[in-house]
Amino acid sequence: MAALRQVLLGLVCALVAMGMVSGQDTTSSSTSDNKLLCMAEMVSNIETSCSKPDIQGYYVALESLLKDYLRKCFHTNFSSSRALHTMLPDLGDSVTDYFKNVSETFKDSESVEVVPTFVPAAQINSEIEFELEHNLTNSHDGWVLDPMGMGSIFNFDGFQDLTATVKPAVIASNASDIIKWDDVHPYFQNTSTFYDSAQRKFLVVTLPLDGNIKLLYYRRDIFEANNLTVPRTWEEVVAVATSLSRLGVLGPDGRPASPFCFDRRKDCHQSYFDLIAILAPYMQYNGSSQGVIFEPSTIRAFDRNPALVDNAAMAKALTLYSALIGLSPMDYKVEDKCDVVGAAPADAGRAMAQRFANGTCLMGVGLGDFFKAFKTSPFRGKLGVALMPGSFEVLNRTSNQLVPCAADTCPFGTVVPAQPGPSASDGGPSITRVLNRAPFAAGGGWVAAVNARTPNDYRNYSIGFFSHLASPAESWQRVLLPESSFDPYRLEHFSNLARWNESGYEPADTAAYLAHANESFSHPNIVLDLRTPGTKLFRDIYESGLANLTTGSSVDSVVALMNQTFYKLLLDPQQKQFRSLLADTYLATINYNNIQNLNGTAGGDGGGGGGSPSWLPIAIVLPTVGALLLIAAGVVYEVRNNRKHKNLFGKVVPPGVGPDTTILVTEIQDYNQIVDALSSEAVDRLLKDHNDCLRRLLLRHSGYEGSCEADSFVLAFHSPKDALLFAMEAQAALLNVSWPDELLSLGCCSQLWVQGIMPTAKPKALDDILDVSDEPITPAGASKIKALTPGLGSHLDGHGHGHFGSSGATLPSLVNVPATETYTFSNACRRAWKEASKEDSNKVRIFCGPRVRMGLHAGVHSEHDISHSKADGGRTTYSGDTVVLARAVAQAAHGGTVLLSEETYKKLPLERLWDKYLVLHMGEHRLRDTLPNLNLYHALNRTLEGRLAYVGPMTSLLQVDPGVLDAPVGCVTVAFMNVVGAQTLLSWNADVAQQAIKIFHTVVGDELKRRKGYLVEAVDGLFLAAFQRPSDAILWALECNEAMIKQDWPEDLLAHELCEELVISAPTKEGEVINTVVFRGLRLKTGVDTGQVLGEVHAMTGRMTYRGKVMNRAARIASTASTGQVLCSSDSWQLAMSADSQVMLANKVSGTSLGQFRLKGVAEKIEIHHCRKVSNVAPARRASSLVMSMADHWKWEQHLSGHGGGGMGMGGMGMGMGMGLNGNGNGGLVGNGDMGGMGVVGPEDVLLGGDSLRGAMLSPRSFTRGTGSCRQRQGSDPHLDAANAAHLGIELAADDN
Repeated sequence: MAALRQVLLGLVCALVAMGMVSGQDTTSSSTSDNKLLCMAEMVSNIETSCSKPDIQGYYVALESLLKDYLRKCFHTNFSSSRALHTMLPDLGDSVTDYFKNVSETFKDSESVEVVPTFVPAAQINSEIEFELEHNLTNSHDGWVLDPMGMGSIFNFDGFQDLTATVKPAVIASNASDIIKWDDVHPYFQNTSTFYDSAQRKFLVVTLPLDGNIKLLYYRRDIFEANNLTVPRTWEEVVAVATSLSRLGVLGPDGRPASPFCFDRRKDCHQSYFDLIAILAPYMQYNGSSQGVIFEPSTIRAFDRNPALVDNAAMAKALTLYSALIGLSPMDYKVEDKCDVVGAAPADAGRAMAQRFANGTCLMGVGLGDFFKAFKTSPFRGKLGVALMPGSFEVLNRTSNQLVPCAADTCPFGTVVPAQPGPSASDGGPSITRVLNRAPFAAGGGWVAAVNARTPNDYRNYSIGFFSHLASPAESWQRVLLPESSFDPYRLEHFSNLARWNESGYEPADTAAYLAHANESFSHPNIVLDLRTPGTKLFRDIYESGLANLTTGSSVDSVVALMNQTFYKLLLDPQQKQFRSLLADTYLATINYNNIQNLNGTAGGDGGGGGGSPSWLPIAIVLPTVGALLLIAAGVVYEVRNNRKHKNLFGKVVPPGVGPDTTILVTEIQDYNQIVDALSSEAVDRLLKDHNDCLRRLLLRHSGYEGSCEADSFVLAFHSPKDALLFAMEAQAALLNVSWPDELLSLGCCSQLWVQGIMPTAKPKALDDILDVSDEPITPAGASKIKALTPGLGSHLDGHGHGHFGSSGATLPSLVNVPATETYTFSNACRRAWKEASKEDSNKVRIFCGPRVRMGLHAGVHSEHDISHSKADGGRTTYSGDTVVLARAVAQAAHGGTVLLSEETYKKLPLERLWDKYLVLHMGEHRLRDTLPNLNLYHALNRTLEGRLAYVGPMTSLLQVDPGVLDAPVGCVTVAFMNVVGAQTLLSWNADVAQQAIKIFHTVVGDELKRRKGYLVEAVDGLFLAAFQRPSDAILWALECNEAMIKQDWPEDLLAHELCEELVISAPTKEGEVINTVVFRGLRLKTGVDTGQVLGEVHAMTGRMTYRGKVMNRAARIASTASTGQVLCSSDSWQLAMSADSQVMLANKVSGTSLGQFRLKGVAEKIEIHHCRKVSNVAPARRASSLVMSMADHWKWEQHLSGHGGGGMGMGGMGMGMGMGLNGNGNGGLVGNGDMGGMGVVGPEDVLLGGDSLRGAMLSPRSFTRGTGSCRQRQGSDPHLDAANAAHLGIELAADDN
């Protein structure tokens, strides 16, 4: 390797010398000096590149350095084979149009096409992280991003170092001249850096484009007219706002204006920024490096919670926030959707800015939106602006209490009069206090960054484009736009008032705004917003706590909730790596003004360790070196393109035989009808636009076009992930095609807009759904309960989410279901969306143009399925089983649906994709008679979730097993079925036990399908199912008990005492003996309960999971049951008998109340019913029955005599009973005083309480001593009369009084 590096280094040096020789005849000595400097820098870079650990990395670095050298030193312009791809935020029509204009202008001047991709502002950081995490082949070359995501992106090694761009050292940089870095405010120069711990220095990684700072805005005219003093502290803000509420100032609608402007809607994400703005002066008083969110001194202590939540400052801030919310506009609710379109979280305060400008509210805190909105306000010229309020108290972080601010405590504080307003003039000594201010740079402002992973050519193009975007001229274009969220960040923005006035801004308003914004950015105690991995998750914790506070929770409970959530997240032993990363990035960002402390002693740029190479001998071998370099360049490109599944010429290599090769088939739904309805020109246009759209995306995802026939493509991909990403992007891209009006006029191709529907009734309190034993669902849960519909809010970001050790992220289902009603998930989706018009707010377009369905199947296993045609330009085509399956899957889908076979689903890295796409299990289907049954999965882009309301049944011959759309939600009946002694059996003989459990799963699964239940979980001896109707759950459990007796169990299993055949012999009046099989094989016990659940679609399995009190109750009821018993709550029993009484009677199901029971983990007592079924029982497999041992007689006698009301034991019984009783009664129900005098459950309930004939008819009772008969006990089944007993061949003894 070392020798190869030396050879390549020599080749490079030869090229350098070639440049020197070829340039000496025509250039001046000064030009040669510049080239010598240029070459010196390049040689240093080349020597550094020799440290690359692998030859491929060395080749790539070498190629990049060569091109960079030729471009800088010889102005060689390499022709671009593609456009420059940038990702930009969609910030509304005017700003988006501005970005489009800049892209086109740059193309005209630089001869490189810039293709911007616009992404919703709130999602852009997630999109960037997604590209970097998945190392996408065709990622963007640069981005404009929200700096709150800088921590995650930096740790993906995604940022190109721009230090040399803004601070050139050796070679003059055109970019630095364009940017004019010295004009950028020092605050933004510092916050554009990120600390690289490996290099021990800060790197400039972003170019600032925007400046965010919170300020206090007020109506100056009203304050002056009423002699109100501008508040200095947050307590004074509340006092002044209270005074404003008494003035009776009318708003534009004729109603009293609100004194303050806080937005309570959680979906607008303003509550976090508002809370931190209030908290900041109490929490931070020693400069920016002290921090507000985490305690720097403990953030590296893995056994301590560093979150600054459980303290007096937070309690104070929450109290103030609650007071100001109460003084803010009341027409918004916490759960309302945000109507601010195209905004990052920090910029979503425009709604309050507009209300402030039109007089709906009179004072507020916000970004520059408040100032810009006043440009067209009827109160123009009456804007008051002030620094953010401060505090006279600060948090002593040792005692955790608030203490007065003093000169030594608050070194950046200012001395002010103790009382607001004009100073007293009585000649007495003035009383002063120290006021601490901590201006909050909420969000930080948009920045531009260059993708470090893109080819060097495009890194340079990106630097050029974003340098142009960051230039003074372009910055003025942005900040002066009244509709834009871009605020001033350059020194000339704050000093050149004339430029603002020329653009129509009122001079007095402008002067006040710029002066206080500049002062805030220059303040030594300015608070920096979070820029760490997991920023969004931390923000969600605060927002969920504030949502609880706003809806009535106490301050103490909110503090406890937020603290507990931080504790669980940050002290999880599995999160040490994340905790370490969090500490590194947090400390780096808040120490931006302590660069010397972080860097230590800065080393020099380094000298030439081995001396300068000799130039003359290399020039002699010029011709040979040139040829070798061309070959080396070819190797470099071949290595890189092979990794991208492309050949030397950039074409996709056809996927070959292999398990990952994935076939994707596309079809246009109702294509024949469309052709019949359209003119030939419109059909041609349809096919051309459709084909062009898909082909444009194909290369990006390394897809290969196998064939195209009319409306259908057969595409091949190297991996299921590539195929899925293509399908998801294609479904979104098809919406944006300019389809002809003639096509859109057809019903099957028309545009469809939908709107999320909010629940009209107040949802059931979460505490009523979830047990106190469940983990807290807020803050994470509060946003989880509405993930699948925009009407219910946005889902939890996962990046924050799945990177923190979640065992399986979930995508919660709808809660827009009445607490007492049951729906399938499919029906609940339909209830959550309604059709909307283009003019409606908060609408989402889910269809436009032809509905294209797609089917994916992975695995090409035969070379005969791949053909290469020389006649057709060497095209490769695909056929065989994989294509047949993929086409069958596609034809089962509806238009606009992407269906995956199970083989495809299993190979997807869902743990990395779930935050972008939903994958839902659609059940098991028989697609064709010639094909095996397939489990199908529906993949859906989160931006198109509204399509769930329009997904009908799959087009298949038969749905064998229900899917997640069939799962019940709302009020659900849950059944926990357990195999008695499952773990004992597995320990005894794992092979036999597993064989038996497989039989168990098959049998109960078949019964479940027959009863239309939904399988939630099946693990070893547990089978958990959900039902829409409690009658189905009870019948399922009883029928499973019956079915167990009839199975062909392994002989070894039947020899075990837990599974042996148990026969009861009972004499008839005629003296005959009836032998009845009670147990044979695995023995079951089941608990059933009904109630409201919190349904969640598991991101990894695509199946529905449930949480809630009903889950705990059903599990406890099951654990309490004895062998063979089916127990249910009174809620389940009463609902079954009221809703399905005929079904229950037809199936001869009876139930006996066993009384009220207090179960572990359940707060309230539960009445439990014992369910039985009269049915034909299996005949005994042998003529004689087993005999119960005397030891077992003694055990039961002790059991009965030990409980009140059960003073009868077991004597010489006329019935023979089988063995295997030990442990069968464990956990059995024990009577108590709430049972109305009913005695204990006797042994016959353990033995007969299953599905045998006697167990079905007999209620709790005890055996009499020595009589061989059964006695009816108080509380027994009313159906047990003399006639029934005679029919059963059992003689009833008279009751003992």
